[in-house]
Amino acid sequence: MTDLDPDWEAVLASERFRQAARRRRRTIGMLGVLSALYYFSIPALIAWAPDVFRIRLAAGINLGTLFAVSQYPFGGLIVYVFMRRTAAIDRAAADHETGNAFAEEHHAY
Repeated sequence: MTDLDPDWEAVLASERFRQAARRRRRTIGMLGVLSALYYFSIPALIAWAPDVFRIRLAAGINLGTLFAVSQYPFGGLIVYVFMRRTAAIDRAAADHETGNAFAEEHHAY
């Protein structure tokens, strides 16, 4: 091990690293559950409440079509939130290394 290599065992054992890993896991878990609920709501509604998707909103557009197409912007929103939250976690870790106390108060949302 050279002088430039970090002590990985010390990093993995540090409370700072465990906090960052917990925050990242919570973010991924929360966004994964939201994505799954939104995605699987289409087959669930088709199976248990098909009349909901037949509600006509305009000529040629019904609620089912709008809901299915809304999955794309919702996916983009999930990606946006993920990028913002993980960037905040990374900034907090980097600022802690440089001694910037403000990093703890900064939120990406």
